[in-house]
Amino acid sequence: MPATTGEDAVVVCEYDGVGVALELAALAAFVVLLRYAAVLYANHLLATLCVDDSDDDLPAAATRSVDDDGGAVRSCASSGGLDDTAIARLPCFVSAGATATECAVCLGGVEEGETARALPCCTHAFHVRCVDAWLRLRPTCPVCRATCR
Repeated sequence: MPATTGEDAVVVCEYDGVGVALELAALAAFVVLLRYAAVLYANHLLATLCVDDSDDDLPAAATRSVDDDGGAVRSCASSGGLDDTAIARLPCFVSAGATATECAVCLGGVEEGETARALPCCTHAFHVRCVDAWLRLRPTCPVCRATCR
């Protein structure tokens, strides 16, 4: 440390090992939280930009639209899901009070009197609207990943 005389005072900041470690840990936590927020925001933007107004705010990737030539096209994303005729052939039923289950797509309960769809490949049941949107994106069961072709 340099010698000081009179009014020329030099202040030297020294970090101990604990202070540096705490600052690095705080910086790492901030970076992780920032990355998590960025992923959430990106997912929100993707869902917002792909909204089809005719289907009550379901992502447009889960619905089919028609192009100018009359051909069916997928909005936002194209994947190997089932077409509408294959989905329509899957069995539906009205849920009874004793068989109330949880829809693995929306994580809500399938209440008594709601229309549900049981997949023939595994017999898991879901809300019709939820599983139809799922099957348009991918041809597997949301629970066990059994292929429904």
